[in-house]
Amino acid sequence: MARARIETLLDMMEVAYRGDPFSSLRKNLQGITPEEWTTRPATWSKAEFGDDPELSICQLVLHIGGPKRMYANRAFGDATLQWHTLPLPAAFDMEPVLAWLDEGHRILHDGLAALADDSELAVERIAHWGAPMPRERFVTIMISHDLYHSGEINRQRALIRGAQGWTADPNP
Repeated sequence: MARARIETLLDMMEVAYRGDPFSSLRKNLQGITPEEWTTRPATWSKAEFGDDPELSICQLVLHIGGPKRMYANRAFGDATLQWHTLPLPAAFDMEPVLAWLDEGHRILHDGLAALADDSELAVERIAHWGAPMPRERFVTIMISHDLYHSGEINRQRALIRGAQGWTADPNP
């Protein structure tokens, strides 16, 4: 039974979630204060983002955690979970939401880890929008999703803290 691809995906999942010291999701959540957790940045480009586009970091984390459960259920579970039946954290304070996020990550990780052989990655399962998709694609989407939103959280935090851009002039 070959599991090289499964092990590579598990490693990539962990790097994106907590392993990379600069870009991982949990690294970019580290050091967020309770005040920053629910704050929406005060400045943004209205021309680019519209009148009121920003989400709080809490809202971003909820958006990240829900698909972890949905994709785990669809790729490795009974494929019955729907958005309206998605379990949510007991409260929206930082600690319970981060625990809920960690649990969603564990569910996805454990589903992938339980596969016996790389050939099981090619098994098509029905995505929540009704189309078939190989299990491996569910996983790679979630890896990308963590990294994308990790950068978004980094940006939100910088805006909340008043960052004005790069310190070096890009046009010397």
